[in-house]
Amino acid sequence: MPTWLVRFYQNFIVKHTTITFLIVSVIIIIVASHMSSFRMDASADSLVLENDRSLEYYREVKKKYGTDDYLFITFSPYKELFSEGSIKQLTALKEQIASIPEVETVISLIDAPLFNEKTISLATIVDDIYFIKDEGVDLAQAKKDLMAIKLYRNLLISEDGKTTAIQANLRGNKNYFKLNDELQALQLKKFQKQSLTPYEIAVMKNLKSELRLLSDELSKRNEKVIKTIRSFKATYSGIAEVHLGGIPMIAHDMVEFVKSDLIVFGVGVFLLLILIQSFIFRKVRWVIITLGCCFVTAITAIGILGWLDWPVTVISSNFVALLLIITMSLMIHLIVRYRQVEREFCELSYDEKIIETVKSMFVPCGYTTLTTIVAFGSLMVSDIRPVADFGKMMIMGVSLAFVIAFILFPLLMLIKKKKTVDERKEGAFFAFTNLLAKISDQWRWQVAVLSLVMAGASAWGIGYLSVDNRFIDYFKTDTEIYQGMKVIDTELGGTTPLEIIIERGAIEADFAFLNEDDEDDEFGDDEFEDGDGFAEVSPKESPKLWLTSYGIDKLHKIQDFLEELPVTGKVLSLAAGLQIVEQINNNQRLDDFELSLLEKKIPKDLRDQVMSPFYDRENDEIRFLIRVEESNPDLNRNKLLADISKFMTEEMKISEEHFHFTGMLILYNNMLESLFESQILTLGVVFGIILLMFIILFRSFQLALIGMLPNLIGACFVLGLMGWSGIPLDMMTITIAAISIGISVDNTIHYIHRFKTEFAKCGDYTKAMYTCHDTIARAMYFTSITIIAGFSVLMLSNFMPSIYFGIFTSLAMLVALIANLTLLPVLLLLIRPINKD
Repeated sequence: MPTWLVRFYQNFIVKHTTITFLIVSVIIIIVASHMSSFRMDASADSLVLENDRSLEYYREVKKKYGTDDYLFITFSPYKELFSEGSIKQLTALKEQIASIPEVETVISLIDAPLFNEKTISLATIVDDIYFIKDEGVDLAQAKKDLMAIKLYRNLLISEDGKTTAIQANLRGNKNYFKLNDELQALQLKKFQKQSLTPYEIAVMKNLKSELRLLSDELSKRNEKVIKTIRSFKATYSGIAEVHLGGIPMIAHDMVEFVKSDLIVFGVGVFLLLILIQSFIFRKVRWVIITLGCCFVTAITAIGILGWLDWPVTVISSNFVALLLIITMSLMIHLIVRYRQVEREFCELSYDEKIIETVKSMFVPCGYTTLTTIVAFGSLMVSDIRPVADFGKMMIMGVSLAFVIAFILFPLLMLIKKKKTVDERKEGAFFAFTNLLAKISDQWRWQVAVLSLVMAGASAWGIGYLSVDNRFIDYFKTDTEIYQGMKVIDTELGGTTPLEIIIERGAIEADFAFLNEDDEDDEFGDDEFEDGDGFAEVSPKESPKLWLTSYGIDKLHKIQDFLEELPVTGKVLSLAAGLQIVEQINNNQRLDDFELSLLEKKIPKDLRDQVMSPFYDRENDEIRFLIRVEESNPDLNRNKLLADISKFMTEEMKISEEHFHFTGMLILYNNMLESLFESQILTLGVVFGIILLMFIILFRSFQLALIGMLPNLIGACFVLGLMGWSGIPLDMMTITIAAISIGISVDNTIHYIHRFKTEFAKCGDYTKAMYTCHDTIARAMYFTSITIIAGFSVLMLSNFMPSIYFGIFTSLAMLVALIANLTLLPVLLLLIRPINKD
């Protein structure tokens, strides 16, 4: 410990304890007052890659064709759906939803244009289309007509005709897109390492602030709509099974999960730590001091997050729990060391014992804090924003925990001076560490060989790791997110949207043989100028190549291929929409003349459903909207995209530059694909930096490598087990290896630090090992059990990645503890890297 820091403790903490305590308390209160600004973020953007070009394209497409800002409400009456009572109930639910001010439009089978394909024709389309809500409608016939329209099946109604869906489109905010575009332009400039002017920096700051306010408004709006719709559900209890789905609902419920997890994790870990502290030390004083430091660390950290406007996501929902665990481990080391000082240095005064405790633990605890910071700091190399933000938060939190522990511990000890010699017998309690000492001494080669076998098996299992996880599996089966997604997935055409945008250039080459006169003849012939009063295509306007019989035939081929894929549900497009018109036209494809008049011929209600969402007339651009079955066990996103690309390029002869994938499936898949890279990067950063720190600390490359091995085995064992078990990597589990290494090396540092001290005293490796297992191993045991128990609390989450994170991090810490108390001493005994001098 630096001399100036020792003087600080002597002159301020010891001599002016009360004043120092009051100053520290005021600072804590000021910082904690910002807790009210603490917020959470579970938006779709928090699940995608930062600076992903696909995200920019996705936003452009949403501006053109509409956003994913809508809710699905499934309605499955216990009686016949097409009965008068069920239709009345469905109509009532639809009207209730439409009455919500934040809902712009509502689409349901009540509003679906129906027709009898046997009696209707293009000439009578306006007169022969009817709606279920019309008076005197024959519901039995309406069901037949509805089920006969291919577009509606698995969209508005399930294949069995028992479940229908209501789509509630929420009011958009065009200003949000405008501001976001401006921010993206500045961020792109910054990302490309172009210098920003002071004015641009100020604009960027203001844009972020405005967007946050708009985002908060949208979140509050969504929360209000979702709560209102859920209040309607109670009305239909016993009448129908109603589920809610859609991206806004998923985002809202994930925020609720984060709130719940923060409380459950925090309270759970807090209570667990009280129990563990009481069991370990059996002194109320130690429990109060430890929990006081933990509590102060938690509220101060939350205050800083609010002050800096760092939102918590589902990835960082365990932030408070981790801080409590890390603070607790620091406190255990300080308390254990103080008790040793009290027994070994009886001649020192009470104040001197506290100074000796802090002084002797400052370097090892400082180094363990640095290694933990490195572990969490490695997450910042990830392109996944919530993962990188989690690393940033934990760097701040761990640093704060160290400062608070080393200031509050001596202050609280000095405020109420009291001797705390613990004279209880501990032999039986530490039989575990004594047993491991004997195993390390008597079974040296067996431990080494077993560790080698475990490392080999782990490496083999790592080879089976994948990132092919399904979003629906992130949630427990009893949650509404899961149930809503499952119903929509299996009965109403799939959940995750995948979009294909096909440009005019994809078909332009096929029409290269046409000259200007041919185009005029085909699209603007004078013989059609006056007949039926339909507006013709202007001769000056470029011909709409997709709205030709050739273009529609091409779209039908793509439509048929997409529908036949095993993991796709409902496929919506211009071709799918025109199937309604073709049914009206006696199941005949429309010719070029009929297609040229189509937009004016069909009713606006029908046009808005079958054309506008899938065809951009201005750019002659086509949009396919594919809803992928997220719960399908055969879902492999990369294979799906590869199969579609192969068909488009080889069968349809469309070059890759003329069609583009977008949608939440693409953004989510890009994030998943980055997981392997993030895993390798984080592990590489952690291993490299901690190895360098070990070399500096131990002044021996050989000793540094020995210290790394037990911790690598713990991390690799867990990754291998995940591979063997078929559990894929996700946004949370990629952090396990780096975090477990960063925390478990704390034990390595303490053990080797004490081993060198004891070896310097006795010059005997075996004796030094037994002494370490009888002293520092106890603190290692305490802290590891505390950490393992703390991480196990995460299994109470509703979010499956948090549960896996808790299970596998606990397991990694357990394996690392055993390895540090067996393999580490065995390597020291066999290699003997420390010289007597």
